Amino acid sequence: MFRVSLVRTFSQSEYKEPAEPLGIEALAAYLRQHEIECRLFDREIDSFGATVDAIAGYGPALIGFSVMMEDNAGDALKMMLKIKTLLPNAVFVVGGLFVTLNFERAKALFPSYSRLVVGEGELTLLNICFELMKKPAVKSGTAYLTPNEWPWMYRPDLEKYLNIGAPINMRTSRGCRGKCRFCATPFLPENLSKWEGREIGDLADEMADLCSKYALHAFNFVDDDFGPLNRVEQLIAELEKRNLRCAFSLQLRAAEICKYNSPDLCCIMKRLKNGGLSRVFIGLESFDEETLSYFNKKLNPEKTLESFKIIRRAGIAVHIGYILWHPLSTIESVKTEALRLWENGFFTTKIVMAKLQLFPGCGLVREEQNINLKKEIEEYYNAVTSKVAPLYDIWLIGAIDVPRQYSILYLEDSETAAERTSNIEKELSRLDSLTFAVLMDTNSVTDEKIKLTAEKVKERLYEFGCTFDCGRRSVDLT
Repeated sequence: MFRVSLVRTFSQSEYKEPAEPLGIEALAAYLRQHEIECRLFDREIDSFGATVDAIAGYGPALIGFSVMMEDNAGDALKMMLKIKTLLPNAVFVVGGLFVTLNFERAKALFPSYSRLVVGEGELTLLNICFELMKKPAVKSGTAYLTPNEWPWMYRPDLEKYLNIGAPINMRTSRGCRGKCRFCATPFLPENLSKWEGREIGDLADEMADLCSKYALHAFNFVDDDFGPLNRVEQLIAELEKRNLRCAFSLQLRAAEICKYNSPDLCCIMKRLKNGGLSRVFIGLESFDEETLSYFNKKLNPEKTLESFKIIRRAGIAVHIGYILWHPLSTIESVKTEALRLWENGFFTTKIVMAKLQLFPGCGLVREEQNINLKKEIEEYYNAVTSKVAPLYDIWLIGAIDVPRQYSILYLEDSETAAERTSNIEKELSRLDSLTFAVLMDTNSVTDEKIKLTAEKVKERLYEFGCTFDCGRRSVDLT
């Protein structure tokens, strides 16, 4: 029996929201569509030893590793070398964003016996399998599947992820209409960087299928850019045709919502709220005009801020992406921007941790000679983030659960759900207040107060039903 193992590799970076490994789930779905048996392994959940032993016991002919960032590469390489001693005839394949955008670096890191795959790997991986199986290659007129050719995800462990607080993640499009200089998307191969959406009816059918299997009808669309607001309305109409009551969150571009005048945006957002939109993530990145220009984000800060407030007034939770620390930052600018966020109700503990992180091959990496923080900013960043780290660990418990709680609030429409959501937000605000104080003056809050507040808020968040284990990544996953 020809078997394939697909592995999401472990990242040493900060805590991440619990989520299914959509990349390898997508690959597995396509392989299974062509009657190839495969099994998924997730190093964000399981230890190194357990994963290696399970793969060796499964006995695959091919092992594929998903490597999104360079800090995943070490885990993939370590596993590859160990598994090679146990399964000397296995074929190793490595793909993911890191390989696609930094191919020469990946080629230097991985052994010559491994095969590197760029771009989305469904077609390439299938043909490698067919080559090993001595079957004819699949011929296609395109290098990659279009979104309308994507099979529904293969989700053998979805219940496990739901139990640790994850929503049901969905992908509905690829690419992005933005050209931000810190983003890697514009520098992907052309047919991957161009925005292309999946047919909404098929998406609604997949959601209906998942609703028939799982009690919580809460979805999160992981697209960098879900698309125009009328596409959200199309989804709501399709869900209504199927008599589905679903709550969902998604990502929008700030430029999309700023296209509308305030009265029109208010009406649209009320309709979307009534149709199940519970939360939006919007990558603002800065309220400073010089910084926005540096990032190639053509936004009016005042117009953007007003649009965010309209969404929030419609009853939709708003979470914004913000890059507080970057090469243009000064201590004064950091405090000025933090104050503006605070005064307008958008400051969070996570924003203080938000230093510019660059994918290999993005615009700033290609164009700038110096993309590092100034020395004094780096020192201040380290002083602030090290002090508030205990608050951030606890903040994640509530913040990761907020999308689910807003979904439950919509689905249940009860006073109990409203009170629970409000209580979680209040506890997060306590952490945000201390974090803001530390940012403005690192000596204004004692370590003892931070410790005691973190312990109390952690206790309260678990009382309110939050499920994320903030110690999950402290176990020996490496």
